[in-house]
Amino acid sequence: MLAFISPLDGDYVSLKRAALLMARETPGIDAVDLMDMFKHAIFAREFDGRSLRTPGVDPDDDRNYPLLLIEAPRAKIGFARRLPRPAKPHEYLSVTAHTVAQVLGERDMLPGPADEWAEFTGGPPCENVTDITLEALANIPYVAFPAEAQALLGSILLAKAKLITWMEHKGYALPAFLVEPVSASEEGDVPVTPSEILNKVRSKPKAPTNSSPPKPAPTVEFGSCGDDVRGRPQKAAWQRIRELVRGLHAADPTRQRSLLAFDAHERAKLEFDEKDLPSVKTIIRQMKNILGTDG
Repeated sequence: MLAFISPLDGDYVSLKRAALLMARETPGIDAVDLMDMFKHAIFAREFDGRSLRTPGVDPDDDRNYPLLLIEAPRAKIGFARRLPRPAKPHEYLSVTAHTVAQVLGERDMLPGPADEWAEFTGGPPCENVTDITLEALANIPYVAFPAEAQALLGSILLAKAKLITWMEHKGYALPAFLVEPVSASEEGDVPVTPSEILNKVRSKPKAPTNSSPPKPAPTVEFGSCGDDVRGRPQKAAWQRIRELVRGLHAADPTRQRSLLAFDAHERAKLEFDEKDLPSVKTIIRQMKNILGTDG
């Protein structure tokens, strides 16, 4: 989580501000049209790190994901957790399409009657229900969302390097605010553009990481997170899954275990082949072992 990002930070832009700036340059297209485009991209998973990675940026880096301002974990805010939601301390969380939909559902901000979404919001949804929900949200017009949902979607931040990567991928011309000088370069006071920053990131040699799949353990200990029975080989991604689940849980201890499992699985997809991954349902079943009795 990022505790605070200044609205003057030249490395990030909110979707609302990006839409307003782009609308100024595009006759006949207004900010609502562009927010509809961004809303579609969110729920079509086009901004998810697993779908489109910013070149040279680690898959788990916050710059690879949309950032949503939500309540800070209860463990970090003490007595302030008793305050009403708007008054609680907030932090930026890197989110996926599923997480954004979940937040809208929890806050009763989905378009239309709430009971129409009960199959998604009533409990941990199966993968098919999640896919159907996200496809529906991607294609429901932005203006059909409640005003509170529109405000939430507009407040989502993207790293400018991520937005550039997405626009280039879609074949869209870059707007002026993504090509104008925004900061000083590392070498001195020469202004640089987000595009130039992105090119620098792309040209830098990649630092060694620990993201390569670990060697499979020869056996699975009783009570550990194996997909199969004791004595069979453990899936190669399990150690990484444990790390991701514990990291996500530490960032937000109140988060549902089904969401922890889903997001850990989605992020692990960036690093492992499908055959090396346990299923989301298996991860959920092993949550007690991953997080401990009190997790």
